[in-house]
Amino acid sequence: MTLSRTLLVVLSLVLLGAAAVAPACELAGPNTHMGTIVAIDAAQSTLTLRDAQTRQNLTFLARPELLKDVAVKDEVAVVYAQEGGKLRATAIRKAGG
Repeated sequence: MTLSRTLLVVLSLVLLGAAAVAPACELAGPNTHMGTIVAIDAAQSTLTLRDAQTRQNLTFLARPELLKDVAVKDEVAVVYAQEGGKLRATAIRKAGG
């Protein structure tokens, strides 16, 4: 297989995978991000999420009781409110739950 053909196959697979994930956040509803937890800082009461649609890391302020039932690598939906330029999680739901 030539290099250009290999690159075309790899690019096609990446785009197909992205297309399958992208609608998830749009369908989740207003003020909701879906993705994978990449960090939790209990001392700062924050949760960092890798957004499923944009692949960007987003950090949310969260009450300690919201953080107690989630862990790094969990797939979640975070409902949030914008407060003075910061994102505050108002609910965290595990995928499938």
